[in-house]
Amino acid sequence: MPSLTSPRHLRLAGIPLPRRIADLDLFAHTTRSGFLWIVASEVGIFVWAVAGTVTGGWPDSLSLRLFALLTGFAILHMEATRPAEERRRAAHLSGEHIDHTGVWTCAGAFVLPIPLVVALVLIIRLRRYFIARKPPGRYVFTTFAITSSALAAQALATATPVHNWIRGTPVQSDQVLSAALAVAATFAIYYAAQTVVIGVARGLRGDWSWISILGNRKENVDLAITLCLGLIAAWGAGVAYGLLLAALSVVVVGYTRHTQRIEQLEQERDRLEVDALHDPLTGLANQRGFNPAAALALVADQARRRPTAVMMFDLDRFKQVNSRLGHLGANEVLKALAVVLRGSVRRDDLVCRWGGEEFSVLLPSTTRADAWTIAERIRAAVESMTVELTKAAGGRTELVGDFTISGGIALSPEHGTDLATLQEFADQALAKAKDGGRNQVRVSPSVPLPGPRAARERTLDPS
Repeated sequence: MPSLTSPRHLRLAGIPLPRRIADLDLFAHTTRSGFLWIVASEVGIFVWAVAGTVTGGWPDSLSLRLFALLTGFAILHMEATRPAEERRRAAHLSGEHIDHTGVWTCAGAFVLPIPLVVALVLIIRLRRYFIARKPPGRYVFTTFAITSSALAAQALATATPVHNWIRGTPVQSDQVLSAALAVAATFAIYYAAQTVVIGVARGLRGDWSWISILGNRKENVDLAITLCLGLIAAWGAGVAYGLLLAALSVVVVGYTRHTQRIEQLEQERDRLEVDALHDPLTGLANQRGFNPAAALALVADQARRRPTAVMMFDLDRFKQVNSRLGHLGANEVLKALAVVLRGSVRRDDLVCRWGGEEFSVLLPSTTRADAWTIAERIRAAVESMTVELTKAAGGRTELVGDFTISGGIALSPEHGTDLATLQEFADQALAKAKDGGRNQVRVSPSVPLPGPRAARERTLDPS
């Protein structure tokens, strides 16, 4: 899909729009059709809210009391769960987030007229903005989507006996089934309204998957529980002057904290799974994480009859580095080397800390010449690498350098088709590089490179 933005302007139908609009995250990462959908949705929902507010008239005393109760308990809920909610939102930066203040928004949709529904949504969203961790454009659009849900649910609740029933009108025995169906329909339209508004915007950005539009099972269960609590809150606001809301607030706060605790445990589990496959010092894959991925890449290249390159690198004179900089300083060197390795290879290449100061790299679909180019790029980058260290005495920082690395390259299928064999050949080439004076790259089997570098026995011709 064509991008909506250019480096200097956002263009819509050939008309450049100010950069300030393009900087709003929601607009900067969408398509032209997505931009039109966002603007049209916001304008339509705004008109709907304004029209309902203007034609709704002044709310009656019961509506004002219910509004005050729901607003007050919503604020108490937000304040009581603020630390937990901040952690939840920080954990969900790259995914979907279900805000449990939907309890109060949903309750308002059941029992309040349009002007007070809109006011309740705005109060909650304004208060939440300070921990939202979202760009303004995206947050405003989400607020419009939530408003659409509240307005749609309010319209259906008012058109059916649900509104009057929850506000205190007795339900006749022959109306129980129809009332239950009306409540279910109100839940459904609350869910559908923001799902359509947000889901279409996501789809027009290029992701029409069901998960993207409808959310996953866990998110939908969380939302369903939130809406059910909203129904209880709506009913409780009219019972004993809202005293039942105090008990419900304890339940809502407990549910929010329980959800946050579950998410913390899941994040800890995910972190442990990641740590099991990665080196804790450098962040690179360890052997447990590298070997299966490397084996799969080798099989894929063999199936396509493409070459694969495997490289082994060893930091030269690492014992001297350790003596010169100390253990902590040597660790910083290894971390800097990991950054160089990742920055010198391609996105799909695999990099592993094999052990100590030794690193392994696998380059899928890579010829001898390309592998040579990448290995030389790594060697040169390490040769010019500097590391910033802080001295223990006095806290002074200084840049240290004078690092070199040696490498060996093996190629599949030329030298073998499995990882262990290729690494053995690459290790043999690495040993020759060390014996030849270090700070060089060799390919197995070794062939002198013509020219000045051959005279110094530092490299091997990749051709």
